[in-house]
Amino acid sequence: MLEVAPDRVSVPLLAATYRAVLGATDLSLHLVGPTGVLKTELAALVQQHFGPLMDSRNLPGSWSSTADLLEAMAFAAKDAVLVVDDFAPAGSASDVLRLHRDADRLLRAQGNGSARQRMRADTSLRPAKPPRGLVLSTGEDVPSGQSLRARVLVLEVGPGDVDEKLLSQCQADAAAGLYAAAMAAFIGSIAGRYGAIRAGLRAEVVRLRGRAFTSDSHRRTPEIVANLAIGIDEFLDFAEAAGAIEPVDHVGLSERCWLALGHAAAGQHEHQSASDPATRFIELLASAIGSGRAHVAGEDGGVPGNPGAWGWRVDPEGTGAFQQETWRPQRERVGWLGDDGIGQGLFLDPDASFAAAQSMGRDTGDPLAVQPKTLHRRMQQAGLLRSVDAARQRLTVRRTLGGARRYVLHLSTSLLEGAARSAQQARPGQAAAQGGPDPWAGRAEATLGTAHARTPRSAHLERAERPIPFPDDGEAPPVPLTDWGVTG
Repeated sequence: MLEVAPDRVSVPLLAATYRAVLGATDLSLHLVGPTGVLKTELAALVQQHFGPLMDSRNLPGSWSSTADLLEAMAFAAKDAVLVVDDFAPAGSASDVLRLHRDADRLLRAQGNGSARQRMRADTSLRPAKPPRGLVLSTGEDVPSGQSLRARVLVLEVGPGDVDEKLLSQCQADAAAGLYAAAMAAFIGSIAGRYGAIRAGLRAEVVRLRGRAFTSDSHRRTPEIVANLAIGIDEFLDFAEAAGAIEPVDHVGLSERCWLALGHAAAGQHEHQSASDPATRFIELLASAIGSGRAHVAGEDGGVPGNPGAWGWRVDPEGTGAFQQETWRPQRERVGWLGDDGIGQGLFLDPDASFAAAQSMGRDTGDPLAVQPKTLHRRMQQAGLLRSVDAARQRLTVRRTLGGARRYVLHLSTSLLEGAARSAQQARPGQAAAQGGPDPWAGRAEATLGTAHARTPRSAHLERAERPIPFPDDGEAPPVPLTDWGVTG
């Protein structure tokens, strides 16, 4: 199963399969990619660990089901994986919003370990039904919202990523009940120490979370990595005890899996950056300016320098020898350019710029999910505001612009200059995905965290403190199993 797809996909899937049975967790996985890349088939291999009949045509959950049904299923799937298939927003704007809302409800409940509270007709409370297993979702798109995406590990599957020949072999094994038999044997192997595992689980998560932590990643990403590391670690312990792998294989596979989880975390950073409200606001505003739906004026309210990059278009007047070209502003004015003592600064009208970005977001189906005041605070926290009014404890500054005294947001022109010109060619989120730092790049070597220290069973378990390099920039090269001493 590890060979059927790239490690950044197959390792988290296998890890989640065995992490689910160790007790409730707050993480979810989401397989995303275009149609035809075999996402559902990969998810079915995970689901068939809990029943061979739950193949790709008989998965328990679907995003076309009602939110109430999905909530009930997530509650029923205690200590198991629940696959919810085919997140593909389509139809009217209301249909798309409904699907994103349903995804937010289920995946946020999974991340928070909570559920909606309800009342009976006599005002007594109904029993809550929080998710009690692990949700594995598939789809052609990613559910919207930064805080939601922080609760979900997104795994991208592209054309050619899945080895179809190996997939067919895996499907045959799963249909024959081998995966379910392996899961049954795994549960039997940990039954005698299940209480000890549960008691030490939180401490182990904290330990591994510290080793997976990076300053650029979201606070939840290291915890997701830690939980998955525990799952794959317990599985490899079981595989060795069952005689399926040798101690040397165990060491190599542990190192390989830890590296793969690092790459999965690096990819997660891109999805979270693309949905950050401050970043999204800049992208939407650049799109509005680039498409002629907004403009930025000069400090006196007139034509700014390089007007073509700031939402101005040439309007020919007259004919023949008397023809002149005049720059005309496009639609709403969202800000001004002016000297800020450092160079040229960008001063945004808080309300007009927010309205322009929000209008653009609604038209693209992904509006800003925060209010203006919250957005301004996020911009300040992200270091996008060049100055603030500390004396008045306000994020806006006072400037005379266009002949009037105004309260404006002070930004660097580099945030929008050029971006507005190319906004029509760049898809939303592309700039953040390409420009965001790799949270796993440039790290010092980290020691491999494993669950073996809790229940040592052989001398090779001392490998738990061996230094393991985290991934550098780019995709990790494929690591043949023979490099780890695995044959056959």
